[in-house]
Amino acid sequence: MKAIGFLESCFAEKFGAPRQPGLVPAAAARLKIRKEFIPEQSLKGLGEFSHVWLLSYFHLNTNKAFKSTVHPPRLKGKTVGVFASRSPHRPSPIGLSVAKLERVSGDTLYLSGIDLVDGTPILDVKPYIRSYDYVPHSVSGWAGRAPAPTLKVVFSPKANASGKLKALLRQILRQDLRNPRDRSQLQDGREHELRLKDCVVTFEVRGKSARVLRVGSPSAKAYAKPGRVPRELL
Repeated sequence: MKAIGFLESCFAEKFGAPRQPGLVPAAAARLKIRKEFIPEQSLKGLGEFSHVWLLSYFHLNTNKAFKSTVHPPRLKGKTVGVFASRSPHRPSPIGLSVAKLERVSGDTLYLSGIDLVDGTPILDVKPYIRSYDYVPHSVSGWAGRAPAPTLKVVFSPKANASGKLKALLRQILRQDLRNPRDRSQLQDGREHELRLKDCVVTFEVRGKSARVLRVGSPSAKAYAKPGRVPRELL
């Protein structure tokens, strides 16, 4: 396999990136297609579509051994088989995301609603075709019985952020980023850091509310580590 490009995402690291695509419509990214894949020809006609499928490689995975069961956050500690989940920890660390295609400009795709971190290798792009990809009367298994918890998001007077950033943070933090299996993370009032590409956000959760405490400038630590990308993808 070859990476056709590496995603430039607003998410600097895994913590904060949505667990599914589409949960944060304001999450923006762009994908520049590598010259060897002749983007002036290979992207012809793609701009007519509203959405695309992204096949990606989970380059930040740290698991070294196969586990047949996983703990989806929404199941509060219960397990399901890895193939009954969308966990990134899989025998083949390949992701599948649908994203809104805002526009195609030259060799670059401008995207929104993404759930991938900065630097993610993209293996392929395919157009979303409603007449084929939408399945009426489909069944969502356990996911349909386990609604995701949502939080009310508020901002402290010290949280200096533009209206656009506030809208993005509301969409991100309402999903409750904490690991439900980590008791220390679930402590009311504990401060957490969310690292985006352009800023570092400090927030706390109390009850059913997430409160943004501070918004600061990013440091060198704000960017995701490159991770290990197989040589054949480069």
